[in-house]
Order: sequence, then structure tokens, then C-alpha cells
Amino acid sequence: MTVRPRPSPLDRRPTWPSGDPLTQSELDAGLGPAGALGTFPPSGNRVHDEAALDGTDIDRADIDWVEVERRGRRAGLLLPTLVIALGSSRVLLTDDYAGLHGTAARWLLGAVVVLVLALQLAAEVVPGLRARRATAARVEHALRAHADPGPGLRSRVDVLARRTVRVRWVGRALPVLPLSVLVQADWQRATALPAVAVLLVAYAALAGWHHRQTAAAARWIAQPVGPPRTAPPVPWWEPWLGGRRLLGLAAAYVLVVVVVTVAL
Repeated sequence: MTVRPRPSPLDRRPTWPSGDPLTQSELDAGLGPAGALGTFPPSGNRVHDEAALDGTDIDRADIDWVEVERRGRRAGLLLPTLVIALGSSRVLLTDDYAGLHGTAARWLLGAVVVLVLALQLAAEVVPGLRARRATAARVEHALRAHADPGPGLRSRVDVLARRTVRVRWVGRALPVLPLSVLVQADWQRATALPAVAVLLVAYAALAGWHHRQTAAAARWIAQPVGPPRTAPPVPWWEPWLGGRRLLGLAAAYVLVVVVVTVAL
């Protein structure tokens, strides 16, 4: 007599296109070939199928968000590095920093560096700041990779892209900034040439990052990732970041400087 094993209840469950049986919680939610999954073409990959079910962009299922946050923590070290590079090269070339001269300029630069490093340390130990940095890392990555960060962060990426495009004029101003330092430089100093090299490399890195960020923002605005949605509201101050309003502010500033200079 041949004994045939009775089929397991798991064998009788519906399966995903990948062949994996649905879990009980998925069945209770009404998912599966007879549910919402039937409206999506089978991908053969359960992670992709589940991403399709909740309306998430398929590319998001392949992103290791833990690694994204880890890279965001490492990228946070670039800010103090840039502050030190730009500030120290300016002090070495001109002995000036933020309108101060000599010892006062060095003390101010040191205070700025300490403040930036303290903020980075606080982001490591304060839970609220750590969570904000993790969110910012996800938003930045979603913009650069043109990937869906999920329904909770799509509007954040929309706002970041919009504001990045508004300040695209910064890219045109970046080449002028090192020239203004070089014109004031004291070329008799022994540290002049190394300081110039650091200054140019730092500004080149900053210009390259700004160019990539602006291109990613323009792509996001042209082709936003995710389902159709209403654009986030524009606060009253945001239009002043660029365009004619910013030109008007700049003209007013120059006029004030000229009037004060003539009066003194």
C-alpha cells in the first residue's frame, strides 16, 4: 500500500509570482493574485511585487536605506572639512576672515570650526538631531538617485528640488569668489602657494557638487518620482532666493554700501 502524505496547508496557499507562499497576514489583508497584485505585471521578485502593492517606486525596493544613512553620517564630515579648507586658505592668503583681521580673524575661524564640529557631534548623540540627519540623508539620496523615498518623504524631495533650482545662480557666482580672495592675497607669504592650491581645490569640489545637485533637482522637477500629487506650498520668503527679487536685494545692498562709503 502506498502512503501519500497529505498536502500541507502552506502548499495550498496562493503564491507570489516569485513562487513564495503568501503569509497569513498578507492573506488577511486581501493581498495576492486575487487582490491588488493582479493589477501589476508579475516581476518574479517578491520584493518588487510588494513594492508595487503599496504604490512605491520599484527602484526604492533595491535601495539599502541603512547604508544611505551611514553614508550620510560620513558625508557630514565634509562640511567641517570644507569650512576649514576655505577659511584657513583665506586667512593664510589675506589674514582676513569675515571682516576681521589678524588675530581676531584666526579666533573667529577657530570658533566657527568648533561650532561646526559641535553640531556634527550633537547629531551623533542627540536622538532628535540624529533622526533629522537620517531623514536628510534619505531625501538627498532620493534626489540624486531619482528614486522614490516613500510617501512620507516625497514632498520633502519636491521642496528640496524646487529650492535648489531657485538658487542655481550660486553656480555662476562660485568662480568669482576665489578670484576675490586671490586679488587680495599677500603673495610674499611662504604659505601662499599651498593656500592657493587648497582654495582652488575646495571651490572646485563645491562647484562640482552644486552642478550635480542642480542637475538632479531639474530632473526631479521635470519627472517627479512617485504617484501624481499636489505641489507643496511655497512660503512667502522662498521667491526671494532667486530671480528679480534677489537682484533687487543685491542692488539695494550695493546702493547702501556706496552711500555709507561716500558719507564716511
